[in-house]
Amino acid sequence: MSVKKLKDPRECGPKELAYEVLYPVRVGGGRKYRRKKFRTRREADAFDREAHQAMGDVNAVDPSRAEKMTVGELHGEYMDHLKRSGGRSGRGAAGSSLEAYDNIYRSTIEPRWGSSPLTAVTSAAVRDWVQTGEFPSEDRKRAGVRQFSRLIGFADGRHMNGNPVKPFLKTLPKSEASDVKRHALTLRQVFRLAACAPAHYSDMFIFLSLTGLRYGELAALRGRDVDGNSLLVRRTQRTVGGRVEYADVTKSGERRSVPLTRVALDIAEARRRGRDDHLFTAPKGGDLSYQNFVSRGLKPALSVAANAVERLQAALGISEYVGDFHVFGPETARAVEDFQQANGLPVTGVADPALREAVGLSDHHHEYTLVPGDSDFDGAFTPHGFRHSAVSLVVAAGASVKLAQRFAGHASAAMTLDVYSHLFDEDLEAVADTLGRLVGEARVASDGPVLALPQ
Repeated sequence: MSVKKLKDPRECGPKELAYEVLYPVRVGGGRKYRRKKFRTRREADAFDREAHQAMGDVNAVDPSRAEKMTVGELHGEYMDHLKRSGGRSGRGAAGSSLEAYDNIYRSTIEPRWGSSPLTAVTSAAVRDWVQTGEFPSEDRKRAGVRQFSRLIGFADGRHMNGNPVKPFLKTLPKSEASDVKRHALTLRQVFRLAACAPAHYSDMFIFLSLTGLRYGELAALRGRDVDGNSLLVRRTQRTVGGRVEYADVTKSGERRSVPLTRVALDIAEARRRGRDDHLFTAPKGGDLSYQNFVSRGLKPALSVAANAVERLQAALGISEYVGDFHVFGPETARAVEDFQQANGLPVTGVADPALREAVGLSDHHHEYTLVPGDSDFDGAFTPHGFRHSAVSLVVAAGASVKLAQRFAGHASAAMTLDVYSHLFDEDLEAVADTLGRLVGEARVASDGPVLALPQ
């Protein structure tokens, strides 16, 4: 069977087709494959069965074909396919994506499977590889197993029947880097991080957190993309073979308009020069570099901002935390006030630069202030975390799933829910509180109960 879901049926318009069948036909005494799209899974499965039955079997491929091709040969064919018709647009995957896929294959799949025939890819062999195989790291292992599943999935219906790798995707431990809730910052944390960053990068951190742009979209922005109070997102920057390239397409394949807050608009206007000039550049001009953005901008800022509360508490001789991170709670506030009183400082209960200098901290030249409620955050924060932060802030501001999808530029609302479902779960609590308040207001009016509700 070779039915592929193209998109979430719930997101399809009345004339859109959600499923595609790769089915066999006889041509010149041989077998070739064609594609046909359907609206429902039931229609696609029925057509798939009929097409295979018409060929006189229920399998898409003669099993002997899997004996004649190695995994390495399949990888070459798969990469050629991606170059021609991969990517979300179906017009070919980006060079940066192809490079990443090939690197994953070389480091994780090729050492074990490269010279093996496809018939060797059995459930037992895959289980042994997943459970006992050697991988450069846990993250690389996850990437390798997923990539192998995509590779064998490509072979399914072409060179072999079924995908023995796919069931093992569910056994992979979740990556900490994929924990969106852990890697989304509050606005106060964003501004603290910006205050600790080299001046050239600080406003980029704020801009990313207020717009939800991907790093590549930020680096590709030009002056003409600022349109009134909106930002037109239509290009992305990619690095292929160490070279910076620009593509007139975003990751989702669609342009989008992002509303700009006053702060974000001020940043864009301050950065804007000519219509065709990039908004954000390297410190001395030229293309913004992802590697430098991280190594010279983000990492130095994280080294100061991520554990600022813990550092303050250590100087005061206390420790207060919730979960994995130190927090500025009541105990910290009392310790700050006691220190201020004992040293003749204004008793504010907050840790501004003057207080931090007085307790002997070397970070006092960074213009941020810690207040009750502040907390530390994960020092492994990545540029994509700014995007998680932005979407989290938009949802907290009351955006629906559909609006959050448009803001983030996701291909479907289902994708938004897959990544940010925990935010909307939290919204349910707020909805329940609001509903309870409305019920209370409806129960009692100036002239008596409006509804005969149970007490």
